[in-house]
Amino acid sequence: MTVTVTFIAAPVTVDAIPTQAGATVHVYTDPDGSLSSDCTGCGEYAWTLAADLGFARQHAAACFRRPRPLRLAA
Repeated sequence: MTVTVTFIAAPVTVDAIPTQAGATVHVYTDPDGSLSSDCTGCGEYAWTLAADLGFARQHAAACFRRPRPLRLAA
């Protein structure tokens, strides 16, 4: 029997930018080289091929939602 293992690269954290309301915008480099981010306040997910952090910084400056509570599994 032959077993094939495929390695899937996970996104790598690049930055964590605080918002004015105390939430955090986490920025990641994805395996394809693009950037993505998610906000712990409003939950917005963003993705861009542009290699700069400007989109995440703009969101962090504009988001006034407080951090969402962590949901625990039932």
